[in-house]
Amino acid sequence: MLSQNDKDVIILASTVRGGIKCVKTTERACGYIIRPELWFNVMNGGSSRALTSEGIEVKNRYTNTDDIEYILNLIDGLEDLSSTTKGLHEVRKHNGKLPKPKTHQDIIDVLKILNE
Repeated sequence: MLSQNDKDVIILASTVRGGIKCVKTTERACGYIIRPELWFNVMNGGSSRALTSEGIEVKNRYTNTDDIEYILNLIDGLEDLSSTTKGLHEVRKHNGKLPKPKTHQDIIDVLKILNE
């Protein structure tokens, strides 16, 4: 029989979404932010309980590499429950490894890394 914590982790795995986000911005000189992200379209009780029981602040979007790594380790083996399974695998592959682009050439280099 599954414990409540086990059920909450399953709910977390089924509601988390992941992918590499590319966002146009004025914050950086190159004009773009390219980074791995985890997010929730809807944060329900099970997901928030799973996160708080592990000491992770409940948010709708995670961009911090440590938070992402911790959440991915928490749902390890359950990625197929998410509707963005491929995106979660991409986040795991590139989390903490993508350079922050500062120039147009940096953007091209990051896109080459993502296409490998």
